[in-house]
Amino acid sequence: MIRVQPERFLHGVLPGVSWTGGGSRLPLAVGTKLTADTVRAARVPAGLYLAFTGPASTVELTVETGERTSVPAPTLPEAFAVRVPGFPARLVPLPPGGGTELIVLPARDPSSVVRVYFPEAAEVRVVALGADRRLEPVEPGPRWVVYGDSVTQGWSVSAPGLAWPTLVAEALGLDLVNLGFAGAARGELPTADVVAASGAAAVALAWGTNAYSSLPTSPAQLAETTRLYLTAVRQGLPDVPVLVVSPIVRPAAEKVPNRFGASLAELRAAMEDAVRRFAEATQDDRLVLLPGRDLVPAAHLVDGVHPGDEGHRALAERVTPHVAAGLGRHTPPARPVSGR
Repeated sequence: MIRVQPERFLHGVLPGVSWTGGGSRLPLAVGTKLTADTVRAARVPAGLYLAFTGPASTVELTVETGERTSVPAPTLPEAFAVRVPGFPARLVPLPPGGGTELIVLPARDPSSVVRVYFPEAAEVRVVALGADRRLEPVEPGPRWVVYGDSVTQGWSVSAPGLAWPTLVAEALGLDLVNLGFAGAARGELPTADVVAASGAAAVALAWGTNAYSSLPTSPAQLAETTRLYLTAVRQGLPDVPVLVVSPIVRPAAEKVPNRFGASLAELRAAMEDAVRRFAEATQDDRLVLLPGRDLVPAAHLVDGVHPGDEGHRALAERVTPHVAAGLGRHTPPARPVSGR
């Protein structure tokens, strides 16, 4: 086996963050300022994947594993997804307790980009990477940073690589950094600072449902949190396109008040109004709001909260044009959003 440095082939990691070292999607110093649920979720490699070309027929991947997360069916958290153009996607089991997995690749054009997606609901850290023949790294596209909750993390897809941010990034040739944190993502300002310092070419913010129940709040507080979050992002990224997606439908919460008397519909309206007011007050024509209520049909939720594969595809199809428009002529030609 020819041994290579995994970092050269790993996509989806912020600058200065080592997935082979710390094993977190966030800078380690930020973790001291965040709640435990956010820190724990950051150890899941959501959106991360290895990408390479070359004539190799076998890849040897050595990993360490941590906690598994209880997630809505039909998520398969304990597998890699190997995707090769022109071939069906294949799931490769995660080695129990960590170890080395041998991934056999199909015969293909050596210029084809092979992607090995990591699970969205299990802690996995890369230790070593090797192949029987030469591997070539793939140049990343423009960086697209997405902040959100479990829907963004991809908690409820049936295989790695099918969450809506990954589908959008693949369609537009972007290098996704997925900052989706299951059970968290309530507008924590330290994460806004991470987004602001990311050097992103574009940003999407898709959070709010956990402000209903995970850590309940009121419409007024959510509106102010939204304003402060946007302010912090704009302090570091004053000119990049920012898309805000308000919470998708959650039937059991739409009209039912939380402990502070706020329904999800009221919280969603407060967030959307805050985005509009911020854009107007700052004359920010690079800030776009995409109301989330009707983006995913309720029938596409696997548990009344999280979308399954169909729901993630529907969300990706609605988000993709807005991200493409924000990036303008700098965006590579779009490919169909299929998730296959």
